[in-house]
Amino acid sequence: MQEERIIKKIEKTLENYKNVPFVHNGRTLDGLDCLGFVVHFYSNFGIRLPDSDGMEIEEDWYKNDPLRLIRNINRLNGIQVSKDDLQPLDLVYFAIAKDVISHMGVMVNSREFAHMSPRSNFIISKMERQWKNRCRGAIRFISFN
Repeated sequence: MQEERIIKKIEKTLENYKNVPFVHNGRTLDGLDCLGFVVHFYSNFGIRLPDSDGMEIEEDWYKNDPLRLIRNINRLNGIQVSKDDLQPLDLVYFAIAKDVISHMGVMVNSREFAHMSPRSNFIISKMERQWKNRCRGAIRFISFN
């Protein structure tokens, strides 16, 4: 089954990120932020995403332009899906503070997602309680159905 092969590839690919530190604007395995991780991760699956919108990404970018990330997510060539219909490889995005979408990750399976955290570096989290409440949607690039 295609989904099982993809999950195995996801698990193998995630091994590359286990010791990668969080670095604001990081775009290499020497350090990644959440956008850098998503861009780098998807490249392993032949999916090319932009790593910026051409403007400087300041640490508090979301204060000056709270719609910046969702505006750019909506430009991606994917299918919007509900947070209740998640599958492996879906890009998930979250509102962390004051309902501003400022964080993203990649679904590892239907219950967990991988992302970069300023406190924890690379991490896999369960899509439950706090994360499910903060999740504002997902984009699907590959469908298994």
